[in-house]
Amino acid sequence: MAEEHQRSAHRPSRRSAIVNAAIRVFARQGFADASIQTVAAEAGVAPTAVYYHFAGKDELFEAALRQVLTSMYDVVVAARADDEPGDPEILGHVITAVWRWLETHPEAGALVNHHLPGATTRARALQDEFERMHVARAFAYISPPAPPRNRRSAAARHASETLAARTFIGLATLVHPMRAGDGPLAANSERALLGGLIDVSTRILEVA
Repeated sequence: MAEEHQRSAHRPSRRSAIVNAAIRVFARQGFADASIQTVAAEAGVAPTAVYYHFAGKDELFEAALRQVLTSMYDVVVAARADDEPGDPEILGHVITAVWRWLETHPEAGALVNHHLPGATTRARALQDEFERMHVARAFAYISPPAPPRNRRSAAARHASETLAARTFIGLATLVHPMRAGDGPLAANSERALLGGLIDVSTRILEVA
């Protein structure tokens, strides 16, 4: 029996099941309160199977976060390829695609929005890398400015554009947790909020 369990712990499918279980557990309990034992029970495996794939809770959290961020990035790229220019219509398409994904993956959204504070340094680095990639992509929706008069005006322009891009990214990801439970946006309809998100995001990027 021990030999059979050892073989099953090595199966690649076990790693995927463990990461998916970790996303759910970390989303419910947060990094500090979750345990390897809880994740193992959620995945239907023994704790030794988790430790075969991951050195500990830190590494497991990072794997769960990486899967969530990669999935979100894939949604964005599928909605607008890197070499495709940005315009208001495409921006609305991208926002809608991310919205739909978050609606069907609430645990993923909770993991990113609620449980990164207090997590590992490496997890924060992954989040920062994710934000930088999306800020860079958001620049595609900002109209090219007139040539700057001097270096100072160029720096101010870049700061304004970066702030607009980061505000857009933050707004797009924070609407969902504010809709949950008795949040401040819970009384608003999905259609109204999605339309408002697209409208406000477009305005933010247009005035950058």
